Amino acid sequence: MPLLREHYLHELAELERELIALGSIADEAIRRALWALKQGALEEAQAIVRRDKVIDDATDALVQHAIQIIATQGPVAGDLRLVSSFMQAAGELERIGDYAKGIATLTLRLGGPPPGGVPEAIEHMAAVTRRMLNEALEALAARDPTINLRLKQEDEAADTAYAQLFDAQIEQMERDPAMVRPGTFLLWIGHNLERIGDRATNIGEYVEYIVRGVKSSRQGTSWG
Repeated sequence: MPLLREHYLHELAELERELIALGSIADEAIRRALWALKQGALEEAQAIVRRDKVIDDATDALVQHAIQIIATQGPVAGDLRLVSSFMQAAGELERIGDYAKGIATLTLRLGGPPPGGVPEAIEHMAAVTRRMLNEALEALAARDPTINLRLKQEDEAADTAYAQLFDAQIEQMERDPAMVRPGTFLLWIGHNLERIGDRATNIGEYVEYIVRGVKSSRQGTSWG
């Protein structure tokens, strides 16, 4: 029996390691996508689009591992919350990878650096949302549900920056019709970053669910 328990705990630890590794891959995809945007690095953007399959495959592997644990080990109560939360957090990370891919795709459509450079609001959103993602993953590893409040505050900061970006781009488009196309792409990039913040906040809520058995709901948050 002790050997079976030891194997079970090893499987849970390995599942968590896979999740943290997936988070690192997703964060790296965001970092590279933003660098490609700033530099107008189209080859790098294409590489990010291709590499999205790595995130998808890692997510699928984690989910299959989690299903195997449920089927063979029959976790209950806290352990079942842990495994199911890891599966759902992996889904959030897979979507974050999609948003990074979306930024890279929009960089390709821009065909080079944005006219006038990357807006300050996008730089700010990128810094905030990447920090949120890393804080959420650190809180998950530490089982720290108090991260929720900080993530929600930071998410509000990202939302405010997106509103500022929206107003600034609309004003530029009205002033200069040539900015309509690139301005629209920049707004989509901002939207992708705003959604990354939402997904990071969702991961923070899974931490609370793991520890306390409850998950707070946020108005206006899409779980799909």
